[in-house]
Amino acid sequence: MASPASSAEQHAAKRKSHRKSRNGCFQCKQRHTKCNEQRPRCANCVRLDIECTWPSRQRYSATTAYPTPPESDGTVMAEPRVSNPDVQPDTFGSQMSMADLRLLHHWTTKTCRAMSLDVRRCEAWETRHTEMALDYPFLLRGMLAVAAMHKVIAGPMADRSSLLAQADAHISRALATYRQKLEEPTADTAVPMFLLSAVLVIYNLAAAQLETTSDSIAAMTHCIGLIHGVVVVARPHWEQVTNSQVFRDLAVDKSAPVGSQTVPEVLRLKSLIDVKNLSPEATIYIQVVDDLHLAFQRVRECAPNDDTLSTAFTWTSDLPERFMQLLLAHDPISILILAHFATLIHECWESWWLCQFPQKIVLSAQKLLMTTPELLDYLDWPLQIINDNK
Repeated sequence: MASPASSAEQHAAKRKSHRKSRNGCFQCKQRHTKCNEQRPRCANCVRLDIECTWPSRQRYSATTAYPTPPESDGTVMAEPRVSNPDVQPDTFGSQMSMADLRLLHHWTTKTCRAMSLDVRRCEAWETRHTEMALDYPFLLRGMLAVAAMHKVIAGPMADRSSLLAQADAHISRALATYRQKLEEPTADTAVPMFLLSAVLVIYNLAAAQLETTSDSIAAMTHCIGLIHGVVVVARPHWEQVTNSQVFRDLAVDKSAPVGSQTVPEVLRLKSLIDVKNLSPEATIYIQVVDDLHLAFQRVRECAPNDDTLSTAFTWTSDLPERFMQLLLAHDPISILILAHFATLIHECWESWWLCQFPQKIVLSAQKLLMTTPELLDYLDWPLQIINDNK
Protein backbone atom coordinates (compact mmCIF):
# COMPACT_ATOMS: atom_id res chain seq x y z
CA MET A 1 0.00 0.00 0.00
CA ALA A 2 1.41 3.34 -0.97
CA SER A 3 2.22 5.80 1.78
CA PRO A 4 0.30 9.14 1.93
CA ALA A 5 3.47 10.94 0.93
CA SER A 6 4.06 8.79 -2.14
CA SER A 7 0.37 9.16 -3.13
CA ALA A 8 0.65 12.92 -2.92
CA GLU A 9 3.82 12.84 -5.03
CA GLN A 10 2.09 10.66 -7.64
CA HIS A 11 -0.91 13.01 -7.64
CA ALA A 12 1.33 16.04 -8.06
CA ALA A 13 3.21 14.35 -10.88
CA LYS A 14 -0.05 13.43 -12.52
CA ARG A 15 -1.33 17.02 -12.28
CA LYS A 16 1.97 18.31 -13.65
CA SER A 17 1.78 16.04 -16.70
CA HIS A 18 -1.70 17.45 -17.53
CA ARG A 19 -0.83 20.99 -16.74
CA LYS A 20 -2.12 23.59 -19.18
CA SER A 21 0.50 24.93 -21.53
CA ARG A 22 1.92 28.35 -20.85
CA ASN A 23 2.48 28.82 -24.58
CA GLY A 24 -1.16 29.29 -25.63
CA CYS A 25 -2.38 32.48 -27.28
CA PHE A 26 -3.80 35.36 -25.25
CA GLN A 27 -7.29 34.86 -26.66
CA CYS A 28 -7.54 31.25 -25.47
CA LYS A 29 -6.18 32.21 -22.07
CA GLN A 30 -8.85 34.91 -21.76
CA ARG A 31 -11.58 32.43 -22.69
CA HIS A 32 -10.05 29.67 -20.49
CA THR A 33 -9.99 27.23 -23.40
CA LYS A 34 -7.28 24.82 -24.50
CA CYS A 35 -5.08 26.23 -27.25
CA ASN A 36 -3.50 23.93 -29.85
CA GLU A 37 -0.60 26.42 -30.06
CA GLN A 38 -0.66 26.45 -33.85
CA ARG A 39 1.01 29.65 -35.03
CA PRO A 40 0.36 32.21 -36.41
CA ARG A 41 -3.36 31.53 -35.63
CA CYS A 42 -4.53 28.70 -33.43
CA ALA A 43 -7.52 26.53 -34.32
CA ASN A 44 -9.86 28.36 -31.91
CA CYS A 45 -9.02 31.80 -33.31
CA VAL A 46 -9.39 30.54 -36.88
CA ARG A 47 -12.80 29.09 -36.00
CA LEU A 48 -13.96 32.33 -34.35
CA ASP A 49 -12.26 34.51 -37.00
CA ILE A 50 -10.58 36.73 -34.41
CA GLU A 51 -7.09 38.12 -33.99
CA CYS A 52 -4.60 35.66 -32.51
CA THR A 53 -1.68 37.05 -30.50
CA TRP A 54 1.01 35.30 -28.52
CA PRO A 55 3.18 35.89 -25.46
CA SER A 56 6.89 36.27 -25.87
CA ARG A 57 8.84 33.06 -26.36
CA GLN A 58 11.41 34.29 -23.83
CA ARG A 59 11.50 32.21 -20.64
CA TYR A 60 12.21 33.36 -17.12
CA SER A 61 12.97 31.27 -14.07
CA ALA A 62 11.13 31.74 -10.83
CA THR A 63 14.15 33.52 -9.43
CA THR A 64 14.64 35.82 -12.41
CA ALA A 65 12.97 39.19 -12.30
CA TYR A 66 10.84 40.07 -15.30
CA PRO A 67 12.30 43.02 -17.16
CA THR A 68 10.29 46.23 -17.24
CA PRO A 69 9.64 47.19 -20.87
CA PRO A 70 10.04 50.79 -22.01
CA GLU A 71 6.88 52.83 -21.45
CA SER A 72 6.30 53.23 -25.17
CA ASP A 73 6.15 49.43 -25.55
CA GLY A 74 3.99 48.78 -22.52
CA THR A 75 0.74 46.93 -23.11
CA VAL A 76 -2.50 46.43 -21.26
CA MET A 77 -4.92 43.61 -21.93
CA ALA A 78 -8.14 44.75 -23.55
CA GLU A 79 -10.85 42.14 -23.06
CA PRO A 80 -13.89 42.30 -25.36
CA ARG A 81 -17.22 42.72 -23.60
CA VAL A 82 -19.06 39.64 -24.80
CA SER A 83 -21.92 37.77 -23.16
CA ASN A 84 -21.48 34.58 -25.20
CA PRO A 85 -17.85 33.38 -25.35
CA ASP A 86 -18.51 31.42 -28.55
CA VAL A 87 -19.80 34.47 -30.48
CA GLN A 88 -17.27 37.26 -30.53
CA PRO A 89 -17.32 40.55 -32.45
CA ASP A 90 -14.32 42.06 -34.16
CA THR A 91 -11.67 42.57 -31.51
CA PHE A 92 -9.41 45.54 -31.00
CA GLY A 93 -6.65 43.08 -30.32
CA SER A 94 -5.47 41.33 -27.21
CA GLN A 95 -3.30 44.27 -26.28
CA MET A 96 -3.55 48.05 -26.29
CA SER A 97 -0.25 49.85 -26.39
CA MET A 98 0.56 52.55 -23.90
CA ALA A 99 0.47 55.02 -26.80
CA ASP A 100 -3.12 53.96 -27.57
CA LEU A 101 -4.10 54.34 -23.93
CA ARG A 102 -2.70 57.87 -24.02
CA LEU A 103 -4.81 58.57 -27.10
CA LEU A 104 -7.90 57.18 -25.38
CA HIS A 105 -7.20 59.39 -22.35
CA HIS A 106 -6.73 62.41 -24.62
CA TRP A 107 -9.97 61.59 -26.44
CA THR A 108 -12.09 61.46 -23.27
CA THR A 109 -10.47 64.36 -21.43
CA LYS A 110 -9.71 66.84 -24.23
CA THR A 111 -10.95 65.94 -27.72
CA CYS A 112 -14.54 65.22 -26.67
CA ARG A 113 -14.73 68.57 -24.93
CA ALA A 114 -13.59 70.31 -28.11
CA MET A 115 -16.13 68.66 -30.40
CA SER A 116 -18.79 71.35 -30.07
CA LEU A 117 -19.84 74.55 -28.36
CA ASP A 118 -22.93 72.68 -27.20
CA VAL A 119 -22.05 71.10 -23.84
CA ARG A 120 -24.67 68.40 -24.35
CA ARG A 121 -23.01 67.26 -27.57
CA CYS A 122 -19.61 67.16 -25.87
CA GLU A 123 -21.04 65.08 -23.03
CA ALA A 124 -22.57 62.68 -25.55
CA TRP A 125 -19.18 62.16 -27.22
CA GLU A 126 -17.48 61.69 -23.87
CA THR A 127 -19.98 59.20 -22.42
CA ARG A 128 -22.49 57.46 -24.70
CA HIS A 129 -20.42 57.51 -27.85
CA THR A 130 -17.20 56.40 -26.16
CA GLU A 131 -19.02 53.63 -24.28
CA MET A 132 -20.37 52.36 -27.60
CA ALA A 133 -16.85 52.40 -29.05
CA LEU A 134 -15.65 50.06 -26.28
CA ASP A 135 -18.02 47.44 -27.71
CA TYR A 136 -17.16 48.13 -31.36
CA PRO A 137 -13.39 48.27 -31.94
CA PHE A 138 -13.69 49.70 -35.46
CA LEU A 139 -15.42 52.75 -33.95
CA LEU A 140 -12.82 52.98 -31.19
CA ARG A 141 -10.06 53.02 -33.80
CA GLY A 142 -11.77 55.91 -35.57
CA MET A 143 -11.95 57.87 -32.32
CA LEU A 144 -8.29 57.20 -31.51
CA ALA A 145 -7.34 58.43 -35.00
CA VAL A 146 -9.28 61.66 -34.40
CA ALA A 147 -7.63 62.03 -30.98
CA ALA A 148 -4.20 61.74 -32.59
CA MET A 149 -5.14 64.42 -35.13
CA HIS A 150 -6.38 66.66 -32.32
CA LYS A 151 -3.07 66.31 -30.50
CA VAL A 152 -1.18 67.27 -33.67
CA ILE A 153 -3.33 70.31 -34.47
CA ALA A 154 -4.04 71.58 -30.95
CA GLY A 155 -0.68 70.77 -29.40
CA PRO A 156 2.27 72.40 -31.19
CA MET A 157 4.76 70.56 -28.97
CA ALA A 158 3.32 67.13 -29.87
CA ASP A 159 5.37 64.40 -31.54
CA ARG A 160 3.85 65.06 -34.95
CA SER A 161 5.35 62.18 -36.94
CA SER A 162 4.54 59.55 -34.31
CA LEU A 163 0.97 60.80 -33.84
CA LEU A 164 0.31 60.93 -37.58
CA ALA A 165 1.59 57.36 -37.89
CA GLN A 166 -0.79 56.27 -35.12
CA ALA A 167 -3.67 58.14 -36.75
CA ASP A 168 -2.99 56.52 -40.11
CA ALA A 169 -2.74 53.03 -38.61
CA HIS A 170 -6.01 53.35 -36.70
CA ILE A 171 -8.00 54.96 -39.50
CA SER A 172 -6.79 52.32 -41.98
CA ARG A 173 -8.00 49.51 -39.73
CA ALA A 174 -11.29 51.32 -39.09
CA LEU A 175 -11.85 51.85 -42.83
CA ALA A 176 -11.14 48.21 -43.62
CA THR A 177 -13.96 47.11 -41.30
CA TYR A 178 -16.14 50.02 -42.45
CA ARG A 179 -15.94 48.95 -46.10
CA GLN A 180 -16.58 45.32 -45.20
CA LYS A 181 -19.69 46.13 -43.19
CA LEU A 182 -20.99 48.49 -45.88
CA GLU A 183 -21.19 45.50 -48.21
CA GLU A 184 -23.08 43.42 -45.66
CA PRO A 185 -24.91 45.84 -43.31
CA THR A 186 -26.39 44.37 -40.14
CA ALA A 187 -28.84 45.77 -37.62
CA ASP A 188 -26.49 45.33 -34.66
CA THR A 189 -23.77 47.51 -36.22
CA ALA A 190 -26.05 50.09 -37.90
CA VAL A 191 -25.76 52.75 -35.18
CA PRO A 192 -21.98 52.38 -34.54
CA MET A 193 -21.42 52.46 -38.31
CA PHE A 194 -23.46 55.67 -38.52
CA LEU A 195 -21.35 57.16 -35.72
CA LEU A 196 -18.11 56.05 -37.39
CA SER A 197 -19.18 57.75 -40.63
CA ALA A 198 -19.50 61.01 -38.66
CA VAL A 199 -16.06 60.40 -37.12
CA LEU A 200 -14.59 59.88 -40.62
CA VAL A 201 -15.89 63.28 -41.73
CA ILE A 202 -14.15 65.01 -38.81
CA TYR A 203 -10.96 63.03 -39.40
CA ASN A 204 -10.81 63.96 -43.08
CA LEU A 205 -11.52 67.64 -42.42
CA ALA A 206 -8.69 67.65 -39.88
CA ALA A 207 -6.33 65.79 -42.21
CA ALA A 208 -7.04 68.23 -45.04
CA GLN A 209 -5.68 71.07 -42.90
CA LEU A 210 -2.31 69.35 -42.66
CA GLU A 211 -1.95 69.01 -46.43
CA THR A 212 0.00 72.05 -47.57
CA THR A 213 -0.09 71.28 -51.29
CA SER A 214 -3.52 69.70 -51.66
CA ASP A 215 -6.43 71.14 -53.61
CA SER A 216 -8.69 72.55 -50.86
CA ILE A 217 -11.68 72.56 -53.21
CA ALA A 218 -11.22 68.84 -53.93
CA ALA A 219 -10.59 68.14 -50.23
CA MET A 220 -13.84 69.81 -49.21
CA THR A 221 -15.71 68.05 -52.02
CA HIS A 222 -14.37 64.74 -50.73
CA CYS A 223 -15.55 65.55 -47.20
CA ILE A 224 -18.99 66.52 -48.51
CA GLY A 225 -19.09 63.13 -50.21
CA LEU A 226 -18.39 61.53 -46.84
CA ILE A 227 -21.28 63.48 -45.33
CA HIS A 228 -23.51 62.07 -48.05
CA GLY A 229 -22.11 58.68 -47.11
CA VAL A 230 -23.52 59.05 -43.60
CA VAL A 231 -27.00 58.75 -45.08
CA VAL A 232 -25.94 55.82 -47.26
CA VAL A 233 -24.64 53.98 -44.19
CA ALA A 234 -27.84 54.56 -42.25
CA ARG A 235 -30.28 53.78 -45.07
CA PRO A 236 -30.48 49.93 -44.75
CA HIS A 237 -31.61 50.32 -41.12
CA TRP A 238 -32.88 53.88 -41.30
CA GLU A 239 -35.61 53.58 -38.68
CA GLN A 240 -33.28 51.97 -36.15
CA VAL A 241 -30.62 54.65 -36.67
CA THR A 242 -32.98 57.63 -36.60
CA ASN A 243 -34.65 56.35 -33.43
CA SER A 244 -31.32 55.96 -31.63
CA GLN A 245 -29.95 58.34 -29.02
CA VAL A 246 -26.77 58.69 -31.08
CA PHE A 247 -28.76 60.11 -33.99
CA ARG A 248 -30.54 62.55 -31.67
CA ASP A 249 -27.16 63.60 -30.27
CA LEU A 250 -25.86 64.56 -33.71
CA ALA A 251 -28.94 65.62 -35.66
CA VAL A 252 -29.81 69.25 -36.38
CA ASP A 253 -33.44 70.34 -36.20
CA LYS A 254 -34.21 71.70 -39.66
CA SER A 255 -37.64 72.78 -38.52
CA ALA A 256 -36.15 75.40 -36.17
CA PRO A 257 -37.13 79.03 -36.84
CA VAL A 258 -35.27 80.73 -39.68
CA GLY A 259 -34.25 84.37 -39.49
CA SER A 260 -35.98 86.81 -41.81
CA GLN A 261 -32.91 88.93 -42.53
CA THR A 262 -31.62 88.35 -46.05
CA VAL A 263 -27.97 87.96 -47.01
CA PRO A 264 -27.63 89.96 -50.25
CA GLU A 265 -24.02 88.86 -50.80
CA VAL A 266 -25.24 85.28 -51.20
CA LEU A 267 -28.36 86.07 -53.23
CA ARG A 268 -26.16 88.11 -55.58
CA LEU A 269 -24.76 84.83 -56.89
CA LYS A 270 -28.07 84.16 -58.62
CA SER A 271 -27.35 87.04 -60.99
CA LEU A 272 -24.66 84.83 -62.52
CA ILE A 273 -27.28 82.37 -63.65
CA ASP A 274 -29.22 82.91 -66.83
CA VAL A 275 -32.72 82.18 -65.53
CA LYS A 276 -33.95 81.77 -69.08
CA ASN A 277 -31.51 78.91 -69.50
CA LEU A 278 -33.47 75.86 -68.42
CA SER A 279 -30.45 73.55 -68.46
CA PRO A 280 -30.02 71.20 -65.47
CA GLU A 281 -27.02 73.24 -64.29
CA ALA A 282 -29.03 76.47 -64.08
CA THR A 283 -31.75 74.80 -62.02
CA ILE A 284 -29.15 73.23 -59.74
CA TYR A 285 -27.33 76.56 -59.20
CA ILE A 286 -30.56 78.29 -58.15
CA GLN A 287 -31.49 75.48 -55.76
CA VAL A 288 -28.04 75.35 -54.19
CA VAL A 289 -27.79 79.14 -53.72
CA ASP A 290 -31.28 79.29 -52.17
CA ASP A 291 -30.35 76.47 -49.78
CA LEU A 292 -27.08 78.22 -48.88
CA HIS A 293 -28.95 81.44 -48.17
CA LEU A 294 -31.28 79.47 -45.87
CA ALA A 295 -28.25 78.01 -44.08
CA PHE A 296 -26.89 81.53 -43.48
CA GLN A 297 -30.25 82.56 -41.99
CA ARG A 298 -30.36 79.49 -39.73
CA VAL A 299 -26.83 80.02 -38.44
CA ARG A 300 -27.41 83.70 -37.74
CA GLU A 301 -30.57 82.82 -35.79
CA CYS A 302 -28.67 80.42 -33.51
CA ALA A 303 -28.16 81.15 -29.81
CA PRO A 304 -24.57 81.94 -28.69
CA ASN A 305 -23.87 78.41 -27.40
CA ASP A 306 -25.61 76.51 -30.22
CA ASP A 307 -23.59 74.24 -32.47
CA THR A 308 -23.58 76.61 -35.44
CA LEU A 309 -21.08 74.49 -37.34
CA SER A 310 -23.42 71.49 -37.48
CA THR A 311 -26.20 73.82 -38.58
CA ALA A 312 -24.01 75.20 -41.37
CA PHE A 313 -23.06 71.73 -42.60
CA THR A 314 -26.70 70.75 -43.11
CA TRP A 315 -26.35 72.61 -46.42
CA THR A 316 -23.81 70.04 -47.64
CA SER A 317 -26.04 67.05 -46.88
CA ASP A 318 -28.60 68.12 -49.50
CA LEU A 319 -26.27 69.01 -52.36
CA PRO A 320 -27.20 67.34 -55.66
CA GLU A 321 -24.74 64.84 -57.08
CA ARG A 322 -24.44 66.92 -60.25
CA PHE A 323 -23.24 69.90 -58.22
CA MET A 324 -20.55 67.67 -56.68
CA GLN A 325 -19.42 66.72 -60.17
CA LEU A 326 -19.25 70.37 -61.18
CA LEU A 327 -17.10 71.13 -58.12
CA LEU A 328 -14.65 68.37 -58.98
CA ALA A 329 -14.47 69.72 -62.53
CA HIS A 330 -13.62 73.19 -61.08
CA ASP A 331 -16.71 74.75 -62.60
CA PRO A 332 -16.35 78.52 -61.86
CA ILE A 333 -19.89 79.16 -60.55
CA SER A 334 -19.76 76.07 -58.33
CA ILE A 335 -16.43 77.23 -56.93
CA LEU A 336 -17.87 80.66 -56.17
CA ILE A 337 -20.79 79.08 -54.32
CA LEU A 338 -18.43 76.90 -52.28
CA ALA A 339 -16.33 79.96 -51.40
CA HIS A 340 -19.45 81.58 -49.95
CA PHE A 341 -20.10 78.42 -47.94
CA ALA A 342 -16.55 78.73 -46.60
CA THR A 343 -17.51 82.24 -45.46
CA LEU A 344 -20.45 80.73 -43.57
CA ILE A 345 -18.12 78.25 -41.85
CA HIS A 346 -15.86 81.17 -40.96
CA GLU A 347 -18.79 82.84 -39.17
CA CYS A 348 -19.24 79.77 -36.98
CA TRP A 349 -17.19 78.86 -33.93
CA GLU A 350 -13.57 78.02 -34.75
CA SER A 351 -13.36 74.26 -34.42
CA TRP A 352 -9.93 72.65 -34.25
CA TRP A 353 -10.58 70.47 -37.32
CA LEU A 354 -11.60 73.46 -39.49
CA CYS A 355 -9.62 76.39 -38.09
CA GLN A 356 -7.81 77.35 -41.33
CA PHE A 357 -9.91 75.49 -43.88
CA PRO A 358 -12.29 78.35 -44.84
CA GLN A 359 -9.34 80.59 -45.71
CA LYS A 360 -7.76 77.84 -47.79
CA ILE A 361 -10.96 77.28 -49.75
CA VAL A 362 -11.46 80.98 -50.54
CA LEU A 363 -7.81 81.43 -51.56
CA SER A 364 -7.98 78.29 -53.73
CA ALA A 365 -11.11 79.70 -55.36
CA GLN A 366 -9.29 82.98 -56.05
CA LYS A 367 -6.45 81.12 -57.72
CA LEU A 368 -8.77 78.99 -59.86
CA LEU A 369 -10.87 81.98 -60.93
CA MET A 370 -7.88 83.87 -62.32
CA THR A 371 -8.74 82.37 -65.68
CA THR A 372 -12.22 83.99 -65.50
CA PRO A 373 -11.44 87.51 -64.22
CA GLU A 374 -15.02 88.68 -64.86
CA LEU A 375 -16.09 86.48 -61.92
CA LEU A 376 -13.49 87.70 -59.42
CA ASP A 377 -15.74 90.57 -58.27
CA TYR A 378 -18.08 87.99 -56.77
CA LEU A 379 -15.22 86.81 -54.57
CA ASP A 380 -14.67 90.22 -52.96
CA TRP A 381 -17.00 89.57 -50.04
CA PRO A 382 -15.56 86.15 -49.04
CA LEU A 383 -12.02 87.58 -49.28
CA GLN A 384 -12.98 90.54 -47.13
CA ILE A 385 -14.55 88.33 -44.45
CA ILE A 386 -11.63 85.94 -44.09
CA ASN A 387 -9.05 88.78 -44.17
CA ASP A 388 -10.89 90.94 -41.63
CA ASN A 389 -11.10 88.07 -39.12
CA LYS A 390 -7.62 86.63 -39.37
